[in-house]
Parts: sequence; structure tokens; C-alpha cells
Amino acid sequence: MSGQILDQWLTAKKADVGRHALSVMAEANGARVKILDDLRLMVQDHYVAPDVTAKRIAELGAPQTAELLREHLPKSKKIRSGDLGEILATEIAERHLGCIVPIRRLRWKDGRDMALRGDDLVGLRQGRKRKIQFLKGESKSRAQLAQDVIDEAANALDRDIGRPTRHSVLFIAERLREQGEDDLARELEQAVLQSFQGYTVEHLLFALSGNNPESLLSQHLKECEKKKRRRHAVGVHISDHAAFIAEVFEAS
Repeated sequence: MSGQILDQWLTAKKADVGRHALSVMAEANGARVKILDDLRLMVQDHYVAPDVTAKRIAELGAPQTAELLREHLPKSKKIRSGDLGEILATEIAERHLGCIVPIRRLRWKDGRDMALRGDDLVGLRQGRKRKIQFLKGESKSRAQLAQDVIDEAANALDRDIGRPTRHSVLFIAERLREQGEDDLARELEQAVLQSFQGYTVEHLLFALSGNNPESLLSQHLKECEKKKRRRHAVGVHISDHAAFIAEVFEAS
């Protein structure tokens, strides 16, 4: 369902920049009103698992379930912006980059108006000989995207020799263990034990912005020409950035 929402809502302009990949997305004319309710549900699922919501509706009813959901959703404009960027980065990584993102990490926030530590996104795909590959992602959301924000995201991607942080990957493995996904958890644990040596790691720099991010992202990828790891730069341009975020959260 979430992939269909993205396809109905956003159009994409794609280009290769050397060995790296650029994708700039924008809303299709008139599409927002058609997908907004589904988009809100997609966002809510990143905070509370659908099976938990279903049990609450069965036991408590819809009004009380909605009241409990609001306890999870951020009130801070800054946190809403950052969370929505991370949510869209996750969904786009799964829809357009061939990854799975096995954990919706916003479900484990310590507080609704607190930011999470660690990598914004760790995506997985199967590579050659069925060996797991990693996508390390960093997300930014700004009404006015600027060079310093791109630099901040790039520095985060380059930390730890460009590899995912050990803590972030172990966090995912532990959640997978709790869900009975022991085989995948074991693969992640082995990668950590081997310090990711021999594992392919690609990068995603994602930006949700009120200004068109194409020029900034394209220039960034040109500057990454000599970097070892392939980088995907994805921008989603929403001209009424602040109003859009309020529209998504305030009717939830």
C-alpha cells in the first residue's frame, strides 16, 4: 500500500551522476488530496505497529485508540519535520532502492518530542551469494535546504568509515530477535562481529525540502566522484513544506 501511495503522489526525475544516482521527486498535480488520508495512516504505522492498533480498536474502540495514538505523535514542529523526513526516506528506500528496512525505529522513541540517536536508516538487500548488503541513510528536512545541511548529512554518512554504526545494527538485530526473525538477526550480528569487512555498503542522502533540492544534491554527488561507496541522493520537493507537515500531523 505505501508503495502505491508514493507512486500516486510523487513524480520522479532521475539521473546518474558518475557512479552515483540522483532522484528528485515532486507532487503530481492534484495528487495530495487523493492520497492524504492514506499518507497519514502510513505515517501513523511508523509510530505504532498496525497489529497493536487493530488490537486497541477491538478492545478499546476507535476514539480511545485515536487518543492513544496522539500520545505517540510529536507536537514540536522541528521533530515532526525530522520524523516525516525519516519516514519518507524509509518508504522511498524500500520502494525505489530495492531495500527492506526491517525496523520502524520511531516505535522505540523515548519521548514523542525527542530525536533518536544512531543512523536515520539502515536498509538491507541480498547481494551476490546471498550475502547481505547495507544501505546507510541520513535524512534531512528543511523549509529551505542549504549547503550546510547537505554537509551535515554527508559527514554523518562518512563517519565510521562510511559503515553503519554497530549500535544501530545491533538495535535492529535485537528487535528482530524479539519478533522471532532469528535468521536475519544472526546475519546482522555476524556483520557487526566482522566490523562489516567484506560487506557492501551504499549510502542514501535524503532531503525533504521547501525549495528545489536538485542543484544542491547534484553538486554534492559530483563532489563524491572519488568516494569508495555508491551514494544515492534523493530529494522530495514540497513547496509548502511547513503547511504540508502540519496537514499530515494535525489531522492524525
